[in-house]
Amino acid sequence: MRRFKILAIGTLLTLGALAGTALGKEGAVTKLDALPPGGLHAGQMIPVGFMILMDGVEPYKADVAEIVIRNGTGKVLSYPATPQGPAGHYVANVYFPAAGTYTWQATQGTYFAPFDLGTVAVLGPVTSTAAEATPASAPATNDPLSQAIPIFAGLVAIGGTIRLAQLLRSHRRISAAA
Repeated sequence: MRRFKILAIGTLLTLGALAGTALGKEGAVTKLDALPPGGLHAGQMIPVGFMILMDGVEPYKADVAEIVIRNGTGKVLSYPATPQGPAGHYVANVYFPAAGTYTWQATQGTYFAPFDLGTVAVLGPVTSTAAEATPASAPATNDPLSQAIPIFAGLVAIGGTIRLAQLLRSHRRISAAA
């Protein structure tokens, strides 16, 4: 009987610990709209649209939204975004002062951490012969570990339930035989 109680308590504690992880939310992600087909050029105000999605699915109305860019020397420029279109969609007019590689991120309100948008190559100012653009790298938003945790928690729960049922049956057999 003592072994049964220890196993039952252990199973419940394991399920409780894994339930918080399995039900935990990943936060918010930002998905950029399509960038201009000619690429991003220095010296222009470029409207950059983006969608803030809570848990990667549900549109999120942020109290503060902005695009923050950093050049290679560490200079930081911030461009506020305004809501436009459907809920959770924002547009910021971004200005890249010079050609080069920039890192950028989106501020997703005061509750969620800023979302890293990766790096972007900015071309020189537009001339009469525009060069082809280098597309911005998009960060991966699919995290395999966050998808595997609920599956693992479910398997542990099933295994614990099966083992608990086996112990109950063996306990009943012993009680019936005595």
